[in-house]
Amino acid sequence: MAAQTPVPGCTHHPGMGFVYICKTCDNELLCMDCVVSRHNSHNIGKLTDYVSEQKQQIRQYQEKLSKTDIPKLDGQIQESEENLKESSIGLRKMIEDIKRQGEQIKTEANNLVDKLVTLCRDLMKINADITEKNTAALTKLLGEKLKPQLERCQQVLTSGSNVDVISVARETRNTSTTPPDLRALKTAAFKPGVVYNDLLERMLGTVLVDGENPLYKPIPSPTVVSSFKTPFLYDMCRTCRSGDEAWLSYWKEDNIHRVDQKGNIKEKVECKVKVESITVSPTTGRVWFCVTEDKSIREVMSNGAAVTRFTVDAVPQSLCITQEDMLVVGMEYKGIVMFTSDGRAVSDGAGGVCRQEAVSPYHLTYCRQTGNIAATDSDNVSSVNYVAGTSPGKEPRVIVMDKHLKLKFQCKHLGDITSQVGGGEQSSKFYPGDVCFDGTGDVLVVEKVTKSVVLIDGNNGHFLRTVYIASRSSPYSISLQDDHTCTLWIGHKNSTMQIIKYK
Repeated sequence: MAAQTPVPGCTHHPGMGFVYICKTCDNELLCMDCVVSRHNSHNIGKLTDYVSEQKQQIRQYQEKLSKTDIPKLDGQIQESEENLKESSIGLRKMIEDIKRQGEQIKTEANNLVDKLVTLCRDLMKINADITEKNTAALTKLLGEKLKPQLERCQQVLTSGSNVDVISVARETRNTSTTPPDLRALKTAAFKPGVVYNDLLERMLGTVLVDGENPLYKPIPSPTVVSSFKTPFLYDMCRTCRSGDEAWLSYWKEDNIHRVDQKGNIKEKVECKVKVESITVSPTTGRVWFCVTEDKSIREVMSNGAAVTRFTVDAVPQSLCITQEDMLVVGMEYKGIVMFTSDGRAVSDGAGGVCRQEAVSPYHLTYCRQTGNIAATDSDNVSSVNYVAGTSPGKEPRVIVMDKHLKLKFQCKHLGDITSQVGGGEQSSKFYPGDVCFDGTGDVLVVEKVTKSVVLIDGNNGHFLRTVYIASRSSPYSISLQDDHTCTLWIGHKNSTMQIIKYK
Protein backbone atom coordinates (compact mmCIF):
# COMPACT_ATOMS: atom_id res chain seq x y z
CA MET A 1 0.00 0.00 0.00
CA ALA A 2 1.36 3.41 -0.96
CA ALA A 3 1.99 5.78 1.89
CA GLN A 4 -0.68 8.40 2.50
CA THR A 5 0.51 11.98 2.02
CA PRO A 6 -0.56 13.81 5.14
CA VAL A 7 -2.46 17.07 4.74
CA PRO A 8 -1.75 19.44 7.64
CA GLY A 9 -4.52 21.10 9.50
CA CYS A 10 -6.30 18.82 12.01
CA THR A 11 -8.02 21.04 14.55
CA HIS A 12 -8.30 18.24 17.11
CA HIS A 13 -4.65 17.19 16.93
CA PRO A 14 -2.34 20.17 16.26
CA GLY A 15 0.50 19.41 13.87
CA MET A 16 -1.18 16.36 12.43
CA GLY A 17 -2.16 16.33 8.77
CA PHE A 18 -5.27 14.79 7.14
CA VAL A 19 -4.77 11.43 5.49
CA TYR A 20 -8.21 9.78 5.72
CA ILE A 21 -11.91 10.55 5.55
CA CYS A 22 -14.75 9.20 7.66
CA LYS A 23 -17.58 8.00 5.42
CA THR A 24 -19.73 7.44 8.49
CA CYS A 25 -19.42 11.12 9.44
CA ASP A 26 -20.22 12.62 6.03
CA ASN A 27 -16.63 12.39 4.66
CA GLU A 28 -15.06 14.31 7.55
CA LEU A 29 -11.30 14.79 7.12
CA LEU A 30 -9.20 12.75 9.63
CA CYS A 31 -5.61 12.60 10.84
CA MET A 32 -3.99 9.38 12.10
CA ASP A 33 -4.92 10.16 15.69
CA CYS A 34 -8.56 10.89 14.74
CA VAL A 35 -8.90 7.43 13.27
CA VAL A 36 -8.09 5.69 16.53
CA SER A 37 -9.57 8.22 18.93
CA ARG A 38 -12.73 9.89 17.70
CA HIS A 39 -13.68 7.62 14.78
CA ASN A 40 -12.84 4.21 16.07
CA SER A 41 -14.83 1.46 14.24
CA HIS A 42 -16.19 4.00 11.67
CA ASN A 43 -16.12 3.41 7.91
CA ILE A 44 -12.77 5.01 6.93
CA GLY A 45 -11.54 5.83 3.43
CA LYS A 46 -8.38 7.19 1.84
CA LEU A 47 -8.16 10.92 1.37
CA THR A 48 -6.39 10.52 -1.99
CA ASP A 49 -9.22 8.34 -3.35
CA TYR A 50 -11.83 10.81 -2.11
CA VAL A 51 -9.96 13.77 -3.65
CA SER A 52 -9.72 11.88 -6.93
CA GLU A 53 -13.48 11.35 -6.87
CA GLN A 54 -14.09 15.04 -6.13
CA LYS A 55 -11.82 16.06 -9.01
CA GLN A 56 -13.83 13.82 -11.35
CA GLN A 57 -17.06 15.41 -10.08
CA ILE A 58 -15.60 18.88 -10.64
CA ARG A 59 -14.53 17.90 -14.18
CA GLN A 60 -18.06 16.66 -14.93
CA TYR A 61 -19.58 19.87 -13.54
CA GLN A 62 -17.02 21.93 -15.50
CA GLU A 63 -17.97 20.08 -18.68
CA LYS A 64 -21.70 20.56 -17.95
CA LEU A 65 -21.20 24.29 -17.38
CA SER A 66 -19.03 24.79 -20.48
CA LYS A 67 -21.01 22.60 -22.87
CA THR A 68 -24.60 22.78 -21.59
CA ASP A 69 -25.59 25.28 -18.91
CA ILE A 70 -23.63 28.37 -19.99
CA PRO A 71 -24.45 27.93 -23.72
CA LYS A 72 -28.10 27.39 -22.76
CA LEU A 73 -28.18 30.57 -20.65
CA ASP A 74 -26.37 32.48 -23.41
CA GLY A 75 -29.06 31.22 -25.79
CA GLN A 76 -31.82 32.21 -23.38
CA ILE A 77 -30.31 35.68 -23.06
CA GLN A 78 -30.19 35.98 -26.82
CA GLU A 79 -33.72 34.57 -27.15
CA SER A 80 -34.94 36.96 -24.45
CA GLU A 81 -33.44 39.91 -26.29
CA GLU A 82 -34.94 38.69 -29.57
CA ASN A 83 -38.33 38.18 -27.85
CA LEU A 84 -38.14 41.70 -26.43
CA LYS A 85 -37.34 43.04 -29.87
CA GLU A 86 -40.21 41.06 -31.42
CA SER A 87 -42.57 42.05 -28.57
CA SER A 88 -41.64 45.70 -28.96
CA ILE A 89 -42.29 45.50 -32.70
CA GLY A 90 -45.68 43.86 -32.00
CA LEU A 91 -46.61 46.41 -29.33
CA ARG A 92 -45.60 49.31 -31.57
CA LYS A 93 -47.82 47.84 -34.30
CA MET A 94 -50.59 47.41 -31.71
CA ILE A 95 -50.21 51.06 -30.73
CA GLU A 96 -50.58 52.03 -34.38
CA ASP A 97 -53.63 49.76 -34.75
CA ILE A 98 -55.22 51.30 -31.63
CA LYS A 99 -54.53 54.81 -32.94
CA ARG A 100 -55.88 53.84 -36.36
CA GLN A 101 -59.05 52.41 -34.80
CA GLY A 102 -59.41 55.54 -32.70
CA GLU A 103 -58.98 57.73 -35.77
CA GLN A 104 -61.62 55.71 -37.57
CA ILE A 105 -64.03 56.26 -34.69
CA LYS A 106 -63.15 59.97 -34.71
CA THR A 107 -63.67 60.07 -38.48
CA GLU A 108 -67.06 58.41 -38.22
CA ALA A 109 -68.00 60.76 -35.38
CA ASN A 110 -66.80 63.76 -37.39
CA ASN A 111 -68.71 62.53 -40.44
CA LEU A 112 -71.85 62.22 -38.36
CA VAL A 113 -71.25 65.69 -36.89
CA ASP A 114 -70.73 67.06 -40.41
CA LYS A 115 -73.98 65.46 -41.58
CA LEU A 116 -75.95 67.00 -38.72
CA VAL A 117 -74.24 70.38 -39.14
CA THR A 118 -74.90 70.25 -42.90
CA LEU A 119 -78.54 69.42 -42.20
CA CYS A 120 -78.80 72.44 -39.89
CA ARG A 121 -77.12 74.70 -42.46
CA ASP A 122 -79.45 73.40 -45.16
CA LEU A 123 -82.37 74.24 -42.88
CA MET A 124 -80.94 77.72 -42.44
CA LYS A 125 -80.84 78.14 -46.23
CA ILE A 126 -84.37 76.76 -46.60
CA ASN A 127 -85.65 79.10 -43.89
CA ALA A 128 -83.79 82.00 -45.48
CA ASP A 129 -85.44 81.22 -48.83
CA ILE A 130 -88.85 80.88 -47.14
CA THR A 131 -88.30 84.19 -45.35
CA GLU A 132 -87.26 85.88 -48.62
CA LYS A 133 -90.38 84.65 -50.38
CA ASN A 134 -92.58 85.58 -47.43
CA THR A 135 -91.00 89.05 -47.32
CA ALA A 136 -91.57 89.50 -51.06
CA ALA A 137 -95.21 88.47 -50.67
CA LEU A 138 -95.68 90.80 -47.71
CA THR A 139 -93.94 93.67 -49.52
CA LYS A 140 -96.13 93.10 -52.54
CA LEU A 141 -99.23 93.03 -50.36
CA LEU A 142 -98.18 96.25 -48.67
CA GLY A 143 -97.23 98.11 -51.85
CA GLU A 144 -99.95 96.95 -54.16
CA LYS A 145 -102.89 96.63 -51.80
CA LEU A 146 -102.68 97.63 -48.17
CA LYS A 147 -100.92 101.01 -48.47
CA PRO A 148 -103.16 102.14 -51.37
CA GLN A 149 -106.14 101.02 -49.32
CA LEU A 150 -104.84 103.01 -46.35
CA GLU A 151 -104.53 106.13 -48.49
CA ARG A 152 -107.99 105.53 -49.91
CA CYS A 153 -109.44 105.18 -46.39
CA GLN A 154 -107.74 108.39 -45.22
CA GLN A 155 -108.97 110.23 -48.29
CA VAL A 156 -112.56 109.05 -47.90
CA LEU A 157 -112.59 109.85 -44.21
CA THR A 158 -111.26 113.33 -44.89
CA SER A 159 -113.14 114.48 -47.97
CA GLY A 160 -115.13 111.60 -49.40
CA SER A 161 -118.82 111.70 -50.14
CA ASN A 162 -121.34 109.47 -48.46
CA VAL A 163 -121.34 107.25 -51.51
CA ASP A 164 -117.54 106.96 -51.33
CA VAL A 165 -117.66 106.06 -47.62
CA ILE A 166 -120.21 103.31 -48.20
CA SER A 167 -118.30 101.97 -51.20
CA VAL A 168 -114.92 101.82 -49.39
CA ALA A 169 -116.51 100.26 -46.31
CA ARG A 170 -117.96 97.50 -48.48
CA GLU A 171 -114.61 96.99 -50.20
CA THR A 172 -112.68 96.57 -46.94
CA ARG A 173 -115.27 94.51 -45.09
CA ASN A 174 -114.04 91.10 -46.38
CA THR A 175 -110.55 92.16 -47.34
CA SER A 176 -107.78 89.87 -46.01
CA THR A 177 -104.55 91.49 -44.86
CA THR A 178 -102.66 88.18 -44.83
CA PRO A 179 -101.06 86.85 -48.02
CA PRO A 180 -102.40 83.34 -48.82
CA ASP A 181 -99.02 81.84 -49.75
CA LEU A 182 -97.00 82.47 -46.58
CA ARG A 183 -94.96 79.43 -45.48
CA ALA A 184 -93.91 78.56 -41.96
CA LEU A 185 -90.21 78.19 -41.17
CA LYS A 186 -88.81 74.71 -40.68
CA THR A 187 -88.37 73.85 -37.01
CA ALA A 188 -85.67 71.57 -35.65
CA ALA A 189 -84.59 70.17 -32.29
CA PHE A 190 -81.41 68.39 -31.27
CA LYS A 191 -81.75 65.35 -29.01
CA PRO A 192 -78.23 64.71 -27.70
CA GLY A 193 -77.31 61.10 -27.14
CA VAL A 194 -75.59 59.72 -24.05
CA VAL A 195 -71.86 59.01 -24.22
CA TYR A 196 -71.29 55.52 -22.80
CA ASN A 197 -67.68 54.67 -21.95
CA ASP A 198 -68.44 50.95 -22.09
CA LEU A 199 -69.81 51.33 -25.60
CA LEU A 200 -66.77 53.35 -26.67
CA GLU A 201 -64.51 50.62 -25.31
CA ARG A 202 -66.44 48.05 -27.32
CA MET A 203 -66.03 50.17 -30.46
CA LEU A 204 -62.33 50.81 -29.91
CA GLY A 205 -61.39 47.31 -28.79
CA THR A 206 -59.37 45.89 -25.90
CA VAL A 207 -55.79 44.84 -25.22
CA LEU A 208 -55.54 41.32 -23.79
CA VAL A 209 -52.59 40.71 -21.47
CA ASP A 210 -51.87 36.99 -21.08
CA GLY A 211 -55.29 36.36 -22.56
CA GLU A 212 -57.15 38.59 -20.08
CA ASN A 213 -58.36 42.16 -20.10
CA PRO A 214 -56.41 43.95 -17.32
CA LEU A 215 -58.87 46.87 -17.29
CA TYR A 216 -61.64 44.73 -15.85
CA LYS A 217 -61.88 43.17 -12.44
CA PRO A 218 -63.56 39.82 -11.70
CA ILE A 219 -67.34 40.02 -11.98
CA PRO A 220 -68.91 40.12 -8.51
CA SER A 221 -72.19 38.48 -7.63
CA PRO A 222 -75.30 40.63 -8.16
CA THR A 223 -76.54 42.69 -5.21
CA VAL A 224 -80.22 42.46 -4.28
CA VAL A 225 -81.67 45.97 -4.02
CA SER A 226 -85.23 45.00 -3.24
CA SER A 227 -87.62 42.08 -3.28
CA PHE A 228 -91.40 42.24 -2.97
CA LYS A 229 -94.61 40.51 -3.92
CA THR A 230 -96.51 42.23 -6.70
CA PRO A 231 -99.81 43.50 -5.27
CA PHE A 232 -101.94 41.81 -7.90
CA LEU A 233 -104.00 38.62 -8.13
CA TYR A 234 -101.93 37.12 -10.95
CA ASP A 235 -98.68 35.27 -11.01
CA MET A 236 -96.80 37.00 -13.81
CA CYS A 237 -96.23 40.59 -14.85
CA ARG A 238 -94.53 42.62 -17.54
CA THR A 239 -92.18 45.47 -16.63
CA CYS A 240 -91.22 48.62 -18.46
CA ARG A 241 -88.41 50.91 -17.43
CA SER A 242 -89.34 54.34 -16.20
CA GLY A 243 -86.67 55.95 -14.03
CA ASP A 244 -86.48 54.15 -10.69
CA GLU A 245 -90.06 52.92 -11.07
CA ALA A 246 -91.73 50.38 -13.33
CA TRP A 247 -95.04 49.87 -15.09
CA LEU A 248 -96.56 46.43 -14.54
CA SER A 249 -99.23 44.66 -16.54
CA TYR A 250 -100.58 41.19 -17.18
CA TRP A 251 -102.36 39.91 -20.27
CA LYS A 252 -105.37 38.69 -18.26
CA GLU A 253 -105.94 42.05 -16.52
CA ASP A 254 -107.33 45.38 -17.72
CA ASN A 255 -105.38 47.57 -15.27
CA ILE A 256 -101.74 48.62 -15.31
CA HIS A 257 -99.79 49.90 -12.30
CA ARG A 258 -96.76 52.09 -11.77
CA VAL A 259 -94.79 50.93 -8.71
CA ASP A 260 -91.60 52.02 -6.95
CA GLN A 261 -88.68 49.81 -5.94
CA LYS A 262 -90.49 48.71 -2.78
CA GLY A 263 -93.65 47.67 -4.60
CA ASN A 264 -95.74 50.67 -3.57
CA ILE A 265 -98.37 51.56 -6.17
CA LYS A 266 -97.83 55.12 -7.39
CA GLU A 267 -100.39 55.15 -10.18
CA LYS A 268 -103.16 52.91 -11.48
CA VAL A 269 -104.61 53.15 -14.99
CA GLU A 270 -107.93 51.50 -15.76
CA CYS A 271 -107.66 50.54 -19.43
CA LYS A 272 -111.11 48.85 -19.59
CA VAL A 273 -109.69 46.22 -21.97
CA LYS A 274 -107.27 43.37 -21.38
CA VAL A 275 -103.71 44.66 -21.89
CA GLU A 276 -101.56 42.27 -23.93
CA SER A 277 -98.24 44.14 -23.73
CA ILE A 278 -96.98 47.58 -22.72
CA THR A 279 -94.07 49.89 -23.47
CA VAL A 280 -92.97 53.37 -22.45
CA SER A 281 -92.14 56.10 -24.96
CA PRO A 282 -88.49 57.23 -24.54
CA THR A 283 -89.46 60.79 -25.52
CA THR A 284 -92.83 61.42 -23.84
CA GLY A 285 -92.69 58.89 -21.00
CA ARG A 286 -96.26 57.82 -21.80
CA VAL A 287 -97.40 54.22 -21.75
CA TRP A 288 -98.53 52.52 -24.96
CA PHE A 289 -100.18 49.11 -25.06
CA CYS A 290 -101.68 46.68 -27.52
CA VAL A 291 -105.02 44.87 -27.29
CA THR A 292 -105.69 41.47 -28.88
CA GLU A 293 -109.48 41.78 -28.72
CA ASP A 294 -109.79 44.57 -31.29
CA LYS A 295 -106.17 44.55 -32.59
CA SER A 296 -105.70 48.11 -31.42
CA ILE A 297 -102.61 50.09 -30.41
CA ARG A 298 -103.42 52.58 -27.64
CA GLU A 299 -101.70 55.40 -25.76
CA VAL A 300 -102.32 56.40 -22.15
CA MET A 301 -102.67 60.19 -21.94
CA SER A 302 -101.49 62.37 -19.05
CA ASN A 303 -105.03 62.38 -17.62
CA GLY A 304 -105.07 58.57 -17.51
CA ALA A 305 -107.38 58.10 -20.47
CA ALA A 306 -106.41 55.38 -22.98
CA VAL A 307 -106.79 56.57 -26.59
CA THR A 308 -106.78 54.24 -29.61
CA ARG A 309 -104.15 55.45 -32.09
CA PHE A 310 -104.55 52.80 -34.78
CA THR A 311 -105.38 49.15 -35.43
CA VAL A 312 -103.39 46.42 -37.18
CA ASP A 313 -104.51 43.56 -39.39
CA ALA A 314 -103.33 40.73 -37.13
CA VAL A 315 -103.28 39.90 -33.43
CA PRO A 316 -100.70 42.17 -31.75
CA GLN A 317 -98.58 40.40 -29.13
CA SER A 318 -95.91 42.97 -28.28
CA LEU A 319 -94.67 46.47 -29.03
CA CYS A 320 -91.88 48.95 -28.37
CA ILE A 321 -91.17 52.58 -29.28
CA THR A 322 -87.98 53.95 -30.84
CA GLN A 323 -86.23 57.23 -30.11
CA GLU A 324 -87.92 58.62 -33.25
CA ASP A 325 -91.36 57.75 -31.84
CA MET A 326 -91.89 54.87 -34.28
CA LEU A 327 -94.07 51.98 -33.05
CA VAL A 328 -92.65 48.50 -33.60
CA VAL A 329 -95.42 45.91 -33.32
CA GLY A 330 -95.02 42.14 -33.12
CA MET A 331 -98.02 40.28 -34.57
CA GLU A 332 -98.84 36.58 -34.47
CA TYR A 333 -97.94 34.91 -37.80
CA LYS A 334 -97.56 38.39 -39.39
CA GLY A 335 -94.09 39.18 -38.13
CA ILE A 336 -92.71 42.46 -36.82
CA VAL A 337 -93.67 45.75 -38.51
CA MET A 338 -92.80 49.40 -37.87
CA PHE A 339 -95.48 52.12 -37.88
CA THR A 340 -95.72 55.85 -37.29
CA SER A 341 -97.69 56.92 -34.24
CA ASP A 342 -100.81 57.29 -36.39
CA GLY A 343 -100.55 53.82 -37.92
CA ARG A 344 -98.79 54.37 -41.24
CA ALA A 345 -96.27 51.64 -42.20
CA VAL A 346 -92.69 52.97 -42.24
CA SER A 347 -90.43 52.56 -45.30
CA ASP A 348 -87.06 50.82 -44.92
CA GLY A 349 -85.44 53.39 -47.22
CA ALA A 350 -85.46 51.08 -50.25
CA GLY A 351 -89.15 51.32 -51.03
CA GLY A 352 -90.24 48.45 -48.81
CA VAL A 353 -91.86 48.32 -45.40
CA CYS A 354 -89.73 47.89 -42.29
CA ARG A 355 -90.60 44.28 -41.52
CA GLN A 356 -89.06 41.14 -40.00
CA GLU A 357 -90.33 37.57 -40.14
CA ALA A 358 -91.49 36.03 -36.85
CA VAL A 359 -94.06 33.45 -35.80
CA SER A 360 -94.98 34.55 -32.29
CA PRO A 361 -93.01 37.68 -31.29
CA TYR A 362 -94.34 38.08 -27.77
CA HIS A 363 -91.67 40.42 -26.36
CA LEU A 364 -90.01 43.44 -28.02
CA THR A 365 -87.41 45.93 -26.79
CA TYR A 366 -85.51 48.94 -28.16
CA CYS A 367 -81.88 49.95 -27.51
CA ARG A 368 -81.32 53.69 -27.06
CA GLN A 369 -77.56 53.33 -27.50
CA THR A 370 -77.46 51.50 -30.83
CA GLY A 371 -80.99 51.85 -32.21
CA ASN A 372 -81.22 48.06 -32.46
CA ILE A 373 -84.43 46.18 -31.71
CA ALA A 374 -84.70 42.73 -30.16
CA ALA A 375 -87.58 40.28 -29.99
CA THR A 376 -88.25 36.86 -28.49
CA ASP A 377 -90.12 34.48 -30.77
CA SER A 378 -91.60 31.34 -29.19
CA ASP A 379 -92.19 29.75 -32.62
CA ASN A 380 -95.69 29.10 -31.25
CA VAL A 381 -94.58 26.42 -28.79
CA SER A 382 -94.91 26.54 -25.00
CA SER A 383 -91.83 26.15 -22.83
CA VAL A 384 -93.29 22.97 -21.29
CA ASN A 385 -93.83 21.29 -24.67
CA TYR A 386 -90.48 22.51 -25.95
CA VAL A 387 -88.52 21.10 -23.01
CA ALA A 388 -90.52 17.85 -23.16
CA GLY A 389 -89.69 17.51 -26.85
CA THR A 390 -93.33 17.07 -27.87
CA SER A 391 -93.06 19.73 -30.60
CA PRO A 392 -90.11 18.66 -32.76
CA GLY A 393 -88.81 21.19 -35.25
CA LYS A 394 -89.84 24.19 -33.16
CA GLU A 395 -87.04 26.67 -32.46
CA PRO A 396 -87.69 29.45 -29.93
CA ARG A 397 -85.22 32.26 -30.56
CA VAL A 398 -84.03 35.78 -29.96
CA ILE A 399 -84.14 38.04 -33.02
CA VAL A 400 -81.92 41.14 -33.10
CA MET A 401 -82.53 43.75 -35.82
CA ASP A 402 -81.21 47.16 -36.81
CA LYS A 403 -83.34 50.32 -36.75
CA HIS A 404 -84.93 49.37 -40.10
CA LEU A 405 -85.77 45.85 -38.82
CA LYS A 406 -83.06 44.34 -41.00
CA LEU A 407 -81.86 41.08 -39.43
CA LYS A 408 -78.52 41.21 -37.59
CA PHE A 409 -78.65 37.72 -36.13
CA GLN A 410 -80.89 35.07 -34.61
CA CYS A 411 -79.91 33.26 -31.42
CA LYS A 412 -81.47 29.79 -31.23
CA HIS A 413 -78.83 28.02 -29.13
CA LEU A 414 -76.39 29.07 -26.44
CA GLY A 415 -74.56 25.74 -26.39
CA ASP A 416 -74.10 23.93 -23.09
CA ILE A 417 -74.63 26.65 -20.48
CA THR A 418 -75.58 24.38 -17.57
CA SER A 419 -72.05 24.63 -16.18
CA GLN A 420 -72.51 28.38 -16.08
CA VAL A 421 -75.69 28.18 -14.03
CA GLY A 422 -74.95 25.67 -11.33
CA GLY A 423 -74.45 22.35 -13.09
CA GLY A 424 -77.11 19.68 -13.24
CA GLU A 425 -78.24 17.65 -16.22
CA GLN A 426 -76.48 18.63 -19.43
CA SER A 427 -78.81 20.46 -21.81
CA SER A 428 -78.43 22.63 -24.88
CA LYS A 429 -82.09 23.64 -25.06
CA PHE A 430 -82.72 27.36 -25.20
CA TYR A 431 -86.12 28.93 -24.54
CA PRO A 432 -85.97 32.75 -24.30
CA GLY A 433 -88.61 34.53 -22.26
CA ASP A 434 -88.36 38.29 -21.91
CA VAL A 435 -85.53 40.39 -23.36
CA CYS A 436 -83.94 43.82 -22.89
CA PHE A 437 -80.72 45.64 -23.80
CA ASP A 438 -78.00 46.61 -21.35
CA GLY A 439 -76.13 49.94 -21.37
CA THR A 440 -73.60 48.80 -23.99
CA GLY A 441 -75.97 47.26 -26.51
CA ASP A 442 -75.61 43.64 -25.39
CA VAL A 443 -78.79 41.63 -24.85
CA LEU A 444 -80.17 40.34 -21.53
CA VAL A 445 -82.42 37.32 -21.96
CA VAL A 446 -84.64 35.38 -19.56
CA GLU A 447 -83.69 31.74 -20.23
CA LYS A 448 -86.51 29.48 -19.03
CA VAL A 449 -84.76 26.11 -19.30
CA THR A 450 -82.02 27.04 -16.83
CA LYS A 451 -84.20 29.53 -14.90
CA SER A 452 -81.62 32.27 -15.36
CA VAL A 453 -80.89 35.62 -16.98
CA VAL A 454 -78.06 35.40 -19.51
CA LEU A 455 -76.11 38.05 -21.40
CA ILE A 456 -75.41 37.60 -25.12
CA ASP A 457 -73.26 39.72 -27.42
CA GLY A 458 -75.35 42.36 -29.19
CA ASN A 459 -73.22 42.02 -32.35
CA ASN A 460 -73.34 38.28 -32.97
CA GLY A 461 -75.46 36.56 -30.31
CA HIS A 462 -72.57 34.71 -28.67
CA PHE A 463 -73.12 33.74 -25.05
CA LEU A 464 -71.13 36.03 -22.73
CA ARG A 465 -72.10 35.04 -19.19
CA THR A 466 -74.89 34.37 -16.73
CA VAL A 467 -76.09 37.45 -14.86
CA TYR A 468 -78.69 35.94 -12.52
CA ILE A 469 -79.84 32.51 -11.39
CA ALA A 470 -83.26 32.02 -9.80
CA SER A 471 -83.16 30.10 -6.54
CA ARG A 472 -86.84 29.14 -6.51
CA SER A 473 -89.50 30.39 -8.91
CA SER A 474 -88.50 30.86 -12.56
CA PRO A 475 -87.89 34.39 -13.87
CA TYR A 476 -90.53 35.59 -16.30
CA SER A 477 -89.91 39.25 -17.15
CA ILE A 478 -86.95 41.65 -17.08
CA SER A 479 -86.38 45.36 -17.55
CA LEU A 480 -83.24 47.43 -17.15
CA GLN A 481 -83.74 50.54 -15.02
CA ASP A 482 -82.94 53.57 -17.16
CA ASP A 483 -80.32 55.22 -14.94
CA HIS A 484 -77.12 53.49 -16.16
CA THR A 485 -76.52 51.71 -12.83
CA CYS A 486 -77.03 48.13 -14.11
CA THR A 487 -80.21 47.86 -12.04
CA LEU A 488 -82.36 45.02 -13.31
CA TRP A 489 -86.02 44.36 -12.47
CA ILE A 490 -86.81 40.63 -12.62
CA GLY A 491 -90.37 39.37 -12.34
CA HIS A 492 -90.97 35.74 -11.29
CA LYS A 493 -93.83 33.32 -11.77
CA ASN A 494 -94.70 33.36 -8.06
CA SER A 495 -95.51 37.10 -8.25
CA THR A 496 -92.16 38.04 -6.70
CA MET A 497 -90.37 41.06 -8.12
CA GLN A 498 -86.64 41.14 -7.43
CA ILE A 499 -84.46 44.15 -8.19
CA ILE A 500 -80.74 43.48 -8.48
CA LYS A 501 -77.58 45.39 -9.36
CA TYR A 502 -75.03 43.52 -11.41
CA LYS A 503 -71.61 44.33 -12.86
